[in-house]
Amino acid sequence: MLVGLFLAADWALVVVLNKRLLAFFEPLPLNLVLRVVTLGALLGMTVPMTVLGWWDLGFGLSAGAAGYIAVSAVITWVFAFNAYYSALRKGRASVVAPVTATDPIWAALFAPLVLGAGLDPLVVAGLVVATAGVALIAHWTSRTAGELPEAAGVPAPAAVVPAAGAERAPAGVLSTVTLAAVAAAGWGLGPVIIEAAENLDGGASAGMMVLSHLLGVLLVGGMVLIRRGPFLTAPLSGNGRRVVLLLLASGILEALFAVLYYLTIEVIGAVLTLLLGATSPLFTIVGSAVILKERVDRRLIAASLVTMGGVVIAILARVV
Repeated sequence: MLVGLFLAADWALVVVLNKRLLAFFEPLPLNLVLRVVTLGALLGMTVPMTVLGWWDLGFGLSAGAAGYIAVSAVITWVFAFNAYYSALRKGRASVVAPVTATDPIWAALFAPLVLGAGLDPLVVAGLVVATAGVALIAHWTSRTAGELPEAAGVPAPAAVVPAAGAERAPAGVLSTVTLAAVAAAGWGLGPVIIEAAENLDGGASAGMMVLSHLLGVLLVGGMVLIRRGPFLTAPLSGNGRRVVLLLLASGILEALFAVLYYLTIEVIGAVLTLLLGATSPLFTIVGSAVILKERVDRRLIAASLVTMGGVVIAILARVV
């Protein structure tokens, strides 16, 4: 149980750190830098664990499985993570986290298309409840001041900064929620395709993790080269050491999440891992209030609980 909650808290801290980093980086360059750091951290974890026999994952994988991993990498790193960083750049972490946490529902929806699995009525029910929660988040936060990135120390162009006391336009919140939903859909589809790779090879492998992250570096790096835009939102102005520490912490925690996710499923099973992982937005909301000083009111918490309730209902389809 505790390891599952630690996994949820781990990802929540990643979200909070990512929000901090977006005070200095544009979303796409941040994606690239964190892909590099996470790949290095992942190699530092998986190679010793494999060589020393601390887990049963090896680095081998078939050409067919590699093809599935390549498709998953495009969906995950190019579409989902870029949408996630853009959403986090636009809105509050406490708003983005509950929406992106709906990824298990998207996975259950995509599974029939990719794996030929059946669509359980509980998944549909969970989708309806979670959608209601997301709608409440969009509706209530559009009426709440403090949605601008400056609330977490993220600079925004002067043209979009409203007068003191003004509220953010509902369209801004809708954009944030939409991007977060795109990220959730990508994070839901990616693992389904990875499961297809695992079915082909008879199980997961450390090679799948490493190949996915390596492709992430190459794909996002190519996008950065083509885009040729600025890396930073503003000069670091003496914050260089702080930014490096934030990047290292975020990358290491993300790699730790990837490794612990597999190990947690081994210890407590996939269903309990997903159920405990659904608590991650609660940790994010606490972290965003304490660390980022975001405004978190009762309505946002209530809407987040409704959203997570939908996720739990969908996950229970694996049990019932």
